[in-house]
Amino acid sequence: MGNLIFITGGVRSGKSSYAERLAAEERRSGDALIYLACGVNTDRDMEQRILKHRLDRQASMEDWLTIECPRSIEGDIGRIPYNCIVLLDCLTTHLTNEMFSVDIRKGVEVEHAIYLSIIQVMNKARLLVVVSNELFSDIPIASDDILSFQKTLGSLHRKLVDKSSMAIEMNAGIPVVKKGTPIS
Repeated sequence: MGNLIFITGGVRSGKSSYAERLAAEERRSGDALIYLACGVNTDRDMEQRILKHRLDRQASMEDWLTIECPRSIEGDIGRIPYNCIVLLDCLTTHLTNEMFSVDIRKGVEVEHAIYLSIIQVMNKARLLVVVSNELFSDIPIASDDILSFQKTLGSLHRKLVDKSSMAIEMNAGIPVVKKGTPIS
């Protein structure tokens, strides 16, 4: 089983670019760099975010293999080579896609499926970096669906941090290590 690094933080806090640099720095000669992209182009803002992430990867000196997996990570596990570096970006978007799709699934069912698929990826990868968002404060009156989403995301965060060798919170572009030893 590979190592897991969990990176969380606010929207546009620098999580993805930090995760990309971290994954590239941990790459050994011959390691494949796999980018599990969970974004779906649903509006102009998301279109711009997806484009930025693609351009960032293209501008890097690394050779990323991007696997689009907005839903059902388990369907793409066969495409992931053994002993590679995998970056999952991002858990929050993936959970949104799963919970609010046409065929709505309940939080516990979705949580279990996502968690198991992440463990399966860890079993193949030498390193898995998971990026997610913090969505647990400053939400005004929330609907039952939003509260269920928050509860599910929070539970996934706890489980993944428990499995991780390192947990990082990004704050205004600054990585703050909450668990583990910083990678030098």
